[in-house]
Amino acid sequence: MKSQVPADLLSLQTWFASIITRALNKNNRMLFLSPSGRPMSEEAAELICPSQKLKPDQRIEIYNQQYWWRLLSILHKNFPALTRLFGYTDFNQSIGIPFLLAHPPTDWSLAKLGNPLVDWLKKHYTAADQPLVLHTAELDWAYQEVFFAPQPLSLFVEIDLISKQLMLQKHVRLFKLPFHLFSFRDALLEKDVEFWTEADFPSLPKGHIYFFVLYRNEQNTVCYREIQEGEWTLLNNISNGLTLQESCDYVEKEGKIAAEQAAVSIIQWTQEWIRKKWLCQK
Repeated sequence: MKSQVPADLLSLQTWFASIITRALNKNNRMLFLSPSGRPMSEEAAELICPSQKLKPDQRIEIYNQQYWWRLLSILHKNFPALTRLFGYTDFNQSIGIPFLLAHPPTDWSLAKLGNPLVDWLKKHYTAADQPLVLHTAELDWAYQEVFFAPQPLSLFVEIDLISKQLMLQKHVRLFKLPFHLFSFRDALLEKDVEFWTEADFPSLPKGHIYFFVLYRNEQNTVCYREIQEGEWTLLNNISNGLTLQESCDYVEKEGKIAAEQAAVSIIQWTQEWIRKKWLCQK
């Protein structure tokens, strides 16, 4: 028989959650009125006892503040480059608070906080720098996912790599970008958030398409490497369900530059993919 929460306790818990999850005011204080429209000082006094030094509304204000400061600080940690693009204040007001109001945490692990942020930005962020903001958010989150991805599966090297169905390991991500975002991100992370509120941003190399692979190495360090278009195309095709043979056929017909690169380097590439455990059997 399922135990039921006492009605009074459930009512108190529901009220408590409704208060602490409300956004703070511009001065980082609890809102004066409760959701019911009553002054918080009156409503809190009916449900919370005072302490020796704090009134009931002051006690719950601490929880309200800590809820937001904790979650925002986790977003800053999970999206370090994106936070530097905006600075703490603008990030919180433009992204962090409205995102958390729409997507409050539902998982015990705060490492997963921000999982829907990229999709949320695609719908709600429309400023002129949207491409840079979206790609930066995607890259920040990829670092999170690659770091926490499960240990790689074994690939039996005696299998026929050409015709077998393969896939990328979960600790590997591919990027095709209109600028060299990785070096830009590295430069951003060399300084703290406050530094970039006054200083000019580092240079962002652009002018052609850049190809990268992001992965976690055997020392559990997240690394990246700029790769050629041919290597990226083969890996991307594999990630989309093609066999290595089918991917090679595609590159030969459509790739041009990629085909020339693959003809020279495919043996070296496949040896490295196996050695670095980027592939596994589907």
